[in-house]
Amino acid sequence: MNSLIQVLRSFRQWLQQSAPGLALVAGATAAALWINSVTNLSAGAIALLFGLCFGNISLGSERAQVGLTFSSRRLLRVGVVLLGFRLSISELRQSMDWLDALMVVILVSLTVWGVGRVCKAFGLSPDFGRLLGVGYAVCGVSAIAAVKPLTKAEEEEVAYAVGVVTLFGTLSMACYPVIGAIVDLAPETFGWWAGSAIHDVAQVVATATMRGDEALETAVVVKLGRVALLGPILVFVSMKTRGRVNAERSAAVKAIPVFVVGFILAVAVRSVEILPTGTLELLDDMRKIFLTAAMVGVGALVKLRSLASMGRGPLNAGFISWLLLAGIAFAVSGVMT
Repeated sequence: MNSLIQVLRSFRQWLQQSAPGLALVAGATAAALWINSVTNLSAGAIALLFGLCFGNISLGSERAQVGLTFSSRRLLRVGVVLLGFRLSISELRQSMDWLDALMVVILVSLTVWGVGRVCKAFGLSPDFGRLLGVGYAVCGVSAIAAVKPLTKAEEEEVAYAVGVVTLFGTLSMACYPVIGAIVDLAPETFGWWAGSAIHDVAQVVATATMRGDEALETAVVVKLGRVALLGPILVFVSMKTRGRVNAERSAAVKAIPVFVVGFILAVAVRSVEILPTGTLELLDDMRKIFLTAAMVGVGALVKLRSLASMGRGPLNAGFISWLLLAGIAFAVSGVMT
């Protein structure tokens, strides 16, 4: 009984300390989601911008520190677990043949590795390379959020990675349809290109829609194939950063964080199709809320002076990586279709 009372007192004390920051996060999250619903801009990027603005205003920021830190870490992990409920392996198997699946795996692997090499060439940290590489290769801001807890990346690096992915993903929506029209790409070919190269799921859908239903269907299938690889990537990164890949099995299991296990279990539950559609929709709404809230916390912990000190290296690395990914995916799409 005394233990329970002590736990309740500790929770009440934590809640009092966290309340200012959590209130800020809640308000900024609601605003970001509303703007997303009206403009279709990335809710995560908007939330990050809100956080950046508040984090660089000294008034009241210290009182909000506990709640902001909680959202940038704990809520982020919960959001990653909920992300797993979006992925169904059975649906992907029905939509992709073995050659499509193999090519998607190769492209994603090359992207993660290649972006890391480009970032290294510009003198950027390996952790930033991992964030940007997974953001480009898998699903943009969501992938960056998922990998962030597995790295020692500074908040400034996370903010820069989100900004770069959002910028060049937006440019893709403008450039891809124009290029597709100039070279007269077939709808299926355009869909494969967009699905294999553009970063965020929403960006893929918006771009492919411009070329019709056939392009959209192909793009969504290829894109979901990339998203499905987030699980293996999380396991690999966690083992690489927290233990040796060739370590004994027991050591490898210890190296995998609980939230990664939760993500994998969520994918398994989604794949056996035991949850009704309404529940899955609710979980996806919760996923979006938690990840958006986490981006508010991440942004609020960034100081613009520190961000500026990174220079133009991340932007240059992002631009070169974007061009290389677009070119390679364009060549592959022609072969695959």
